[in-house]
Amino acid sequence: MPAYLVIPFVSLGLVVCWSSGYIGTQMAADAGGDPFALFGWRFLFAALLCLALVAIVGRRPVWSPRAIGHELVAGSLNVGVYLLAVVWAIQLGVSPAVTALVTALQPLMATLAMSLLRGERIAPLGWAGSVLAAAGVVVCAAGEMRDVGGAPAWAYLLPVVSAVTLTVGSLWSERAPRTLGSVERLLWQLAAAAVVFAVAVLVRTGELPAWPARDVQAWQAIVFLVVLSSLGGYGFFNASLRLRGVTYTSLMFYLTPPTTALWAALQFGDRVGPSGWAGAVLVAAGVVLALRALNRKSTIPPRCRRPASA
Repeated sequence: MPAYLVIPFVSLGLVVCWSSGYIGTQMAADAGGDPFALFGWRFLFAALLCLALVAIVGRRPVWSPRAIGHELVAGSLNVGVYLLAVVWAIQLGVSPAVTALVTALQPLMATLAMSLLRGERIAPLGWAGSVLAAAGVVVCAAGEMRDVGGAPAWAYLLPVVSAVTLTVGSLWSERAPRTLGSVERLLWQLAAAAVVFAVAVLVRTGELPAWPARDVQAWQAIVFLVVLSSLGGYGFFNASLRLRGVTYTSLMFYLTPPTTALWAALQFGDRVGPSGWAGAVLVAAGVVLALRALNRKSTIPPRCRRPASA
């Protein structure tokens, strides 16, 4: 693939595959059963598939304990805790629209973190674009909000936990050692997520996750989640972090709510109302503005500190 097509391809793949996670979750919910157990099997199957790919390639992997430990932490945060909080919130009665609204504000957290923790100064155009995109997400979700008070008060903290862990995990993943290949990194991240969900099932039920039901609908959801959402979503996520960093990758997440809404309309017949279309336009405009700021290299590097005197 020509070099100038790599970043657009990775960005498109990230938006589509990340959006597929919400579609796959709906498919899993329609199939019935314990979503925690299903997600645990999803990540285990995806990790085994990565292990098979490593074996097929035949290249002897360089598995240093430091690199593996780094990816296990990344997988626990970016995949395990992030999705566990989302699934748990929805199961407790938090509206999916409210959950999507809070978690989709993660790019603002990432931009703020890059500014405060790493001293990067984001240009006004970048802030304006990010805020406009966030407003678009609010408009998208506002039209779908129903029964906002139907869950315990503490359950509304779970989407916040999800957004925070993804931000922290993104910053952590960006500094990953370069000793592991893309598939090897994904292998350990997905394995960590499988453990997180297995522990969650064990704590809730006192038993390990049961084998998925012998139902075509359930296995369709698992295959969908393994291929598109796990391998595709987190594969493109890791690639985007390496190619463009945290700020750019987080901006792509703004595009997932309108993409998911359109996908759900095509697959499930869900209706996209006026607020959904208006929000999608705001999101697109905001992302374009923020990307223009990034492409102009308007992010000012941190000031050089005065060296300590001898």
